[in-house]
Amino acid sequence: MFPAQYRKFVPSLMILAWMLAFVLAVRRLDILWLVLGGVSFLLMLGVTRVEDTPSLKWELISFLMIPLFLGMTGISKNIEFLFLGVDIALVIIVPTIGFMIMFNMHHHTLLHANLPFAIFFVGIFTLASGALIGIGEYMSDKHLGTRLLESNTDLMVDLMAMAAGGLIVGYLLRNYLRTSHSESIQSLTMPMEVDSEGTPRAVGNILYSGFGDRGHRWAPPLSRFMQMLIFIFAIYAIYEGNVRWFFSSVLAFGVTMTPNVLTRNMKIVVPPLLNLWICAALFLHAVGGVLGLYSDVWWWDHLTHFISSGLVSILGFTVLLTIARLSRTLYIPPLLLPVFILLFILATGVIWEIFEFFCDSLLGTNMQYSLTDTVYDMIFNTVGALFASVIGYRYFLSEYRKIGH
Repeated sequence: MFPAQYRKFVPSLMILAWMLAFVLAVRRLDILWLVLGGVSFLLMLGVTRVEDTPSLKWELISFLMIPLFLGMTGISKNIEFLFLGVDIALVIIVPTIGFMIMFNMHHHTLLHANLPFAIFFVGIFTLASGALIGIGEYMSDKHLGTRLLESNTDLMVDLMAMAAGGLIVGYLLRNYLRTSHSESIQSLTMPMEVDSEGTPRAVGNILYSGFGDRGHRWAPPLSRFMQMLIFIFAIYAIYEGNVRWFFSSVLAFGVTMTPNVLTRNMKIVVPPLLNLWICAALFLHAVGGVLGLYSDVWWWDHLTHFISSGLVSILGFTVLLTIARLSRTLYIPPLLLPVFILLFILATGVIWEIFEFFCDSLLGTNMQYSLTDTVYDMIFNTVGALFASVIGYRYFLSEYRKIGH
């Protein structure tokens, strides 16, 4: 990447550039970029301690330094008008930090990653970081008097830009990893190699390790009762001429039938309590829409987000544990498992908010009421994700220890 005659100057130039950028960020009191600069510095130290050629180390560090310099010096802020008001340096550096975190964990912890998981991590880290940055900017505006977010549209544009940046940087990193001949990079490019024949049995074992057969007497009839109510609410919605919530209720009813389909077609038995959780989440969603509780009861939307984030965490645990159990090239240390699940839930929440924004913009729906509504949705997603990650880790750990890597 660097001409041979100039390589000896690269470390000194990068250190000077980082120091200059840090001083300018301090002068501007830019908390976000100071945090990103500090995290990047620690990641760069980790890269220098990987046993590999010096040129490879400085190549990786340069991936961080370019957007970091533009962001910490304020250059990217001054050229936002060229990118629809988006801080292009922020869009680039967040997924790059995600990759550098994965690279460091792969080489300095017990984590053994492969190429699909590394790219997946970059994606969920980028989206989750977008959510946390958005929450931080909103709180700064509310309590410190800054003006970082002008409207809900401003937040959604930032999140969509972050998602696009994650896709682009992930694609570029994928190509870089595949073409690099470095030994430390090659160890990250292993394929997934999953034993697909054992998937249904592994999924069933993992689900039952967390839930067991609790509630086998009372949970199934209660689940069926909720399914019946969802169907009744669908009929009521069409009677009231509410087409949107008729289709939403029908879709919710269909999703509640998923456990039966999995049992019949894939031999995956869903535990009674998990089935009840699915039905309860969709029942609350249908009730809130048909009866107008989303607009009349201020906490209803937050309640459904909290419950749904827990459900998504179960999905995340199940998928991640299944892959870890069946893959020959992936091992995730138990203590890192809740972190990945937390990022997965936050990323899923961002995707849902983007979906709502598109529905409101293109179909004229009213799924996002305001900037405050969107931010608090993400906050309750975060709280639900933290809660579910800790509880889920406790209940799924016994099955995870059976992986035997």
